[in-house]
Amino acid sequence: MLDNLLTIPSSLDFQVSVYLLYIVATTLIIISMKLIISFNLFENIVLLSVFSLLISMCYLLMDAPDVAMTEVALGSCLATCILLNFIKMLKTTSLIIKNNRIIPAVIICLLFSATLIWIMFDLPEYGDPTTALHTHLGKYYTTNTRIEIGTPSLAAGILASYRGYDTLGETSVILIAGLAVLLILSTTNKKYS
Repeated sequence: MLDNLLTIPSSLDFQVSVYLLYIVATTLIIISMKLIISFNLFENIVLLSVFSLLISMCYLLMDAPDVAMTEVALGSCLATCILLNFIKMLKTTSLIIKNNRIIPAVIICLLFSATLIWIMFDLPEYGDPTTALHTHLGKYYTTNTRIEIGTPSLAAGILASYRGYDTLGETSVILIAGLAVLLILSTTNKKYS
């Protein structure tokens, strides 16, 4: 009995993960609204970090742990550290925002959320085994990757060949982000000291 309580399931039940995705998506909308109406820079940075963490939870619930780890590393950790360092250089945490910009921002956020929800109804159900990805593409990758590419690793073969442009784009984004961080941290502008 104790062994059953202490074992970690290999994957969540499909319905549980869908309900968790709904909860996380609702929380993301609430955080977006809070970001719009907040006047405090420190609070905005913390909310952005939480937003990024929740997005990574979405990726994890959709069985994309590699993207989730990248989002946590870059979005939640690295970006938060850089932004906190920036407000330390500014020596202020408050920001004056005109009230006339909050209402259009809230309207745009609501319209964008409603549009995404409306588009969601045209998508196939999450995890549907009858989609083209599951019936054609997945089978093609598993049967032909070792033959066409010649690598023993299925994931490495797919990422390096079939999805090569996508992988090149992702690594370019990470390279540009790293260079931007180096440029920001290497500036020796004495105006902020």
